[in-house]
Amino acid sequence: MKNAIATWKWSLGVMVRGPLVLVSLAALAALWGFGAYQWLWLPESSVLLLLLALIWGIAQIAVAVGFLAGTTSAAVDTATSGAGRLELRSVVGFNRQKFWRCLAWGAISAALLLVLSYIFRWSDDHALEVASFLTFRSEEAVSPVSVGKVFWVIQMLIWMIAGGISLSLLAHLLREGWGEARRRAARILASCCWRAPFWTTLLSVAVFGGLAWLLAVWHPKVSAGFWDYAQMLLRLGGALLIIVSGWLFWLLALARFNFPPDKPPTS
Repeated sequence: MKNAIATWKWSLGVMVRGPLVLVSLAALAALWGFGAYQWLWLPESSVLLLLLALIWGIAQIAVAVGFLAGTTSAAVDTATSGAGRLELRSVVGFNRQKFWRCLAWGAISAALLLVLSYIFRWSDDHALEVASFLTFRSEEAVSPVSVGKVFWVIQMLIWMIAGGISLSLLAHLLREGWGEARRRAARILASCCWRAPFWTTLLSVAVFGGLAWLLAVWHPKVSAGFWDYAQMLLRLGGALLIIVSGWLFWLLALARFNFPPDKPPTS
């Protein structure tokens, strides 16, 4: 536990000492979200617009993959070197090999997450049957709403475990290649289920995600017009900064757990 706390402190320190990286990534995420929103509203009125939508969609995917590859690679480099801050040039300094590896792993992860999502939807559809079975066995009324809430908690924990596993494997993949990532898969699975990486993921989601959600849904009473728009921009901008901070904290901590300082690459 001492090692986990020390890693969390180091991750927070690195994140705080890199405000330029934090603001730049938040701005990129905001632009990406705006572009995705505009893409969804493109009219399907001609072949030219359909072609534009295809190119636009590919560009959105490329930016998302670049964001993932750049931040993950920078986190690993920072952890292995023992640096005290995250540099912007390390985020944008990934090569084409890392980009294609990240794209391939993203496609694999997306397919696995879709399967997991289907399983969760299937379990939600059977909440009433589970409640009926428990009511029959316990001879006390069990609400399907309560069963649904239990399912939701279990699903959130599984989603967090899956996210930690995916990012840890991606870190090994970007630094050491497919073979080393496969070799370490079992150990990564175990550590992300109940060891320090799991608690890191839980901490990132609960603290940073919770703060971002509270800020996003908070509606202060101000006069209509300029101040109303200003408070909305400040709230949503602050929530985005918190989300990006949580993302960097999560990546840096996982990288530190998987790659202690001065650990050389194997390939």
